[in-house]
Amino acid sequence: MGLLAGCGGASEASDKPPTEASITNCGIAVPTGTPPARIFAAFHNAIEAVYALGAGDKVVGAAYLDNPLLPEYAARFTPAYYPEEYPSREEVLRLDPDFVVSGFTGAFTPEGLGTRAELNKIGMGSYLFSQYCPSADGKDQKDLAANDVSLDSVYGDLTGLGQVLGKTAEAQELVAKMKKTVADTESKLTGVTRPRVAMLNRPGGGELRVFGTGDVATTIIEKAGGTQAFDDVPGRLTRVGTEELIRREPDVIVVPACCGADVGPSGAQDVIDGLKKDPALANVPAVRAGRIYAVTFAEVTPGVRNADAVANLAKLLHPEKF
Repeated sequence: MGLLAGCGGASEASDKPPTEASITNCGIAVPTGTPPARIFAAFHNAIEAVYALGAGDKVVGAAYLDNPLLPEYAARFTPAYYPEEYPSREEVLRLDPDFVVSGFTGAFTPEGLGTRAELNKIGMGSYLFSQYCPSADGKDQKDLAANDVSLDSVYGDLTGLGQVLGKTAEAQELVAKMKKTVADTESKLTGVTRPRVAMLNRPGGGELRVFGTGDVATTIIEKAGGTQAFDDVPGRLTRVGTEELIRREPDVIVVPACCGADVGPSGAQDVIDGLKKDPALANVPAVRAGRIYAVTFAEVTPGVRNADAVANLAKLLHPEKF
C-alpha cells in the first residue's frame, strides 16, 4: 500500500494507479497523457506528419524518404537519417526513442523493429498509419486488414497522432486546411467528364505495378475528377501485365517517382519514356494523347500531402478548370 496506506482517509480505490487516457490505433491502445520525448519516424509520410504537427524537434531518428522533404520541414530536419526502410532494431534502441511512428506496417514485424506489443514491453509506444493496419499485430504489408482508404482515414490519423504528440490544436488546423483544399478543388469540377486514370510504376525497371483500390491513391484520383482504371484490383503496387494495361484503355497515366531523399518528379522519367516507346502501348489513349504525368510517391501515400495531391492531379486532368 505504501504511502497511501499511511493516510487514514485513503480509500482502497485510491491505491490503484489512475487509468491514462488513450486512443485506439490499429486495435492497440496508445496513451495520450504524456507526449513522447524522443521519436523515431519510419517512412516518408510518418516523418512529415510529425514535423507538420510541430513535433519535429522530438525526432531523434528517421528512415526512408521517398522524395525530398517539403521545404518547410527540410531546414529543420537534423536527426540521424537512415536511407533504408529502417535500421536494425539494435540501432534504433541505441537512439533511445520512447516512441515509434511508422507510415507502413513493415516496421512493426518480428523481422523489423519488433511487434508493437514487444516494443510496448520495453517502454516504447507506437503509432501506425491506419490504412496499413495489419490483420494482427506483427503481420506485414501482405496481410492487411480491411482498412478505410479514404481521406477521412488520413484526417483521423493526423488527428489521433496530434493527440498522442500533445499537438491537438496543430492537428485540427492542419486537417481543416487540407479539407478546404480538397473542397475548393472539388467545387471546380462539377459536371466534368471523368477520364480513366491508371496510376502505376515499374520498380527497378521490371513488371508494371498499379495502385489499386485498397489505397488512398484511388481516393485521390476520384477527388481529382478521375475514375480509377483498375477499379477491381486491390492493394498497392499490384503486378499487372502490359496486356492488362492495354485492355483498361486509360485516358491518363500517372507515374509516382520514387525513391530517395533526392528523387523528385523527374525520377519517373525513365518509366514514362519506356511507356511512350513501347510499341505495344502505342494505341493506349493516354500514350496516344501524350497524357502521362509524373508525380511523387510521397504525395500518393497517406499523409499530409494528400490534399495538395488532389489539387495538383485535378489540374493535370482538367486544366481548363484552373
